[in-house]
Amino acid sequence: MNVWDAIQNRTSIRKYRPDPIEAEKREKIAEAFRRAPSARNQQTWKLLWVEDPALKAKIREVSPGHAPMLEEAPAVLVAVGLEQEESVMTNGHRPDTVNLSIAMSYAILEAFELGLGTCWMAYYKEEELRNALGLPENTSIVAISPIGYGAEEPSQRPRKPLEEVFEVL
Repeated sequence: MNVWDAIQNRTSIRKYRPDPIEAEKREKIAEAFRRAPSARNQQTWKLLWVEDPALKAKIREVSPGHAPMLEEAPAVLVAVGLEQEESVMTNGHRPDTVNLSIAMSYAILEAFELGLGTCWMAYYKEEELRNALGLPENTSIVAISPIGYGAEEPSQRPRKPLEEVFEVL
């Protein structure tokens, strides 16, 4: 599989088998996250791989929809920003949001290549999740995702035509 195949074929998985994820696959996903670019190459981030059932239950508890997939999947990825102070890039965006979005995308595409399913989520109460995971107050949580072997094969969701989302100036 190449990057284009992963981009074209990845779908969000919302039902998971309980099968554990092999350590080699976990390491490759973490390495994909680590190799992502970041503003000024600061790499002020951390990827948490949550397998502990009690912690997964807490993550589900602070998610407004209480999505069952957060406990069904063998693990949950948590993309954490380690910014020491509030900062904004020249373009007005927070670097942790941009950097972690890129890194999480790398991790999710690698997971797909390895035969694993994910579902990008920002549906949680950040302060409550930070407390549940014992993270310091000056950290941010940009995204979470269950990860594991899918128990479903959803069809591709429709995408807008290219001419609606792309323009050459």
